[in-house]
Amino acid sequence: MAQQRIGRIQWGDLEFGPGGRYHVTSIEGIDDMPDIRSEDMERPGQHGDYTGPDYTGPRVIQIGLGLRADSPDELRDLTLALRAATQPQRQPEALRLLDQDTLVYGKIRRRSIPYDAEYLWRTGSAALELYCADPYLYGLEERAAATTAYSPAAGRTYPLVYSGGGRTYGSAGQSGRIAAVNAGSSPAYPVLRIDGPVANPSVEQTTNGAGLTFDATLGEGEYLLIDTRTRAVLYMGTSPRRNWLRSGARWPTLAPGYNEFAYRGSALPGSPGQQSLLTVTWRDTSL
Repeated sequence: MAQQRIGRIQWGDLEFGPGGRYHVTSIEGIDDMPDIRSEDMERPGQHGDYTGPDYTGPRVIQIGLGLRADSPDELRDLTLALRAATQPQRQPEALRLLDQDTLVYGKIRRRSIPYDAEYLWRTGSAALELYCADPYLYGLEERAAATTAYSPAAGRTYPLVYSGGGRTYGSAGQSGRIAAVNAGSSPAYPVLRIDGPVANPSVEQTTNGAGLTFDATLGEGEYLLIDTRTRAVLYMGTSPRRNWLRSGARWPTLAPGYNEFAYRGSALPGSPGQQSLLTVTWRDTSL
């Protein structure tokens, strides 16, 4: 259960918080709203503005740390380990607030580890600044649900069994339908995976009318990965196949609360009893 105290924070191989050598003395930017990027326009010759939708800019998180060691040499080791873990990055990495059920993706943009000769026997301090181009706060667990494609001749619940892997799986779909619950307060962007064999697969989000249909044929062992945030369509997870997407598509997002998907597709000749599978994965999402 998420709690108010910050508790433990994981960055790479280092853990900050109670019971460790790096104590969290302060943190800013987690519960704050990032700066708003508005689309307002002045009303010519009138008071006020025309107001458009508001979007947020990046999130900036500042973390204060206290270093606690048993000797000056150990304190130096803690300093070097922190320095090594906070190098310039090519890509954002995950910062996990383990006791608040929160994950953000960011880059270390600033690091300060001051030297104070009066207190460097066993204690020190540090300050980190994390730049999160993606301002969303995500749940730690990746959630997932799956169903076989709807078949009028076999409209029944299919037994699907999953285990572990850091994901929480929902119940199996019934007649090609699955439920996805976003427990956050902002829309989430699901990742869809379609496993063959199937022809012309179609995914409809029945709760809002969004949907994607693909003019494609996937054999057994082939799959299509669809990232609704980047709008990438990848055959076997690597090869771009955006041209397979039929025109008129509306990209799904998971509104806070209950969402439902319907999955349909045509069976391939010569593949009796082999069923295609849709898997939807997401994280609870908030700002």
